[in-house]
Amino acid sequence: MIAAMLLALFTTPGHIAGWQRMLMLIPLSLAIAIVYKTLKLENLRNVPVASAVLCATIVGGMYAVGVGIWLIYLVLA
Repeated sequence: MIAAMLLALFTTPGHIAGWQRMLMLIPLSLAIAIVYKTLKLENLRNVPVASAVLCATIVGGMYAVGVGIWLIYLVLA
């Protein structure tokens, strides 16, 4: 029973709405930022703050690119 439920997590895709897709960018970019900063910084005490700043930069940049492309689409359409 439990094995069938766990298998269903991987075989049956869940539905994610538009705004939920945008929220899924945050944990993805946070994971990338933590790994990158862990490899680059010499003092590991700086990793949480530096990775949070990098995560915010990545998310902000991606949203800015998305808004820019959307505005170009509105102008040209």
